Amino acid sequence: MKILIIGSRGMLGQQLAKIFSEDSNYQVISWDKEDVDITDFPQVKEKVISAKPEIIINVAAFNNVDGCEENEQLANLINGYAVGNLAQVAKELGAVVIHYSSGYVFDGGEKTGYKEDDEPVPISKYDHSKYLGEKELQEKADKFYLIRTNLLFGPAALSEGAKKSFVDLILGLAKERDSFKFVTNEVSNPTYVVDLAKATKELIEDKCTYGIYHLINDGQASWYDWAKALFDLTGLKKEMIGIKSDEYPRPAKRPENSVLINTKFPKLRPWQEALEEYLQKR
Repeated sequence: MKILIIGSRGMLGQQLAKIFSEDSNYQVISWDKEDVDITDFPQVKEKVISAKPEIIINVAAFNNVDGCEENEQLANLINGYAVGNLAQVAKELGAVVIHYSSGYVFDGGEKTGYKEDDEPVPISKYDHSKYLGEKELQEKADKFYLIRTNLLFGPAALSEGAKKSFVDLILGLAKERDSFKFVTNEVSNPTYVVDLAKATKELIEDKCTYGIYHLINDGQASWYDWAKALFDLTGLKKEMIGIKSDEYPRPAKRPENSVLINTKFPKLRPWQEALEEYLQKR
């Protein structure tokens, strides 16, 4: 089976390329931004149709939440309309499209978590661009898996300009600092890219019904909880100060609760176990 991975040098893209390449049942084509401009429909159509994939996995995204506030048009192009470009070409080829979205498409209101059929209510420009991509995919693709996930961590991306995961960022800063402030009132699901890549492959091989899936490691955490687990597992002794999000102003508003609830797929292992494994391999 021929599979095209777009965004293959990113944190998740690398793991997808690795896990599918290790299986002789798949012929993997790995593209990154230097190989195709997914915002250019004629180029997408020409290159993807020439490659003739049976599955297209799109991991390309503009994931700088605050950067999207200043670059709304670019965010909508990459996170939104480009997804529609891929969906249209996939429909012409009869291919399956897999695309990743975020728990940030929800507003973090009264719910304790969000299920697959809950209606998104985006609150920032990043969130709006991701929801635009969801709508483009659902309107233009015949066969698709829309995977929402959260707070990815794992081996660093190779692509130029890719941001570090929270884990690697904090471990880097810990070499220079003894005291940290962490937000306590924003809660989400830390998710290990290795586990997410494996779950994506299982989704295909189990021939799961097309539609929306929430694939996250089991459990939830605030930024404070995540950092505490990180310091506990590494034995780092750091002063931790809990603060509210309004004490740490950022250009983009974040939902206080972006917790995703997985009701359609076997649960992934707890994020604490995944974090421990990553730190052992790091």
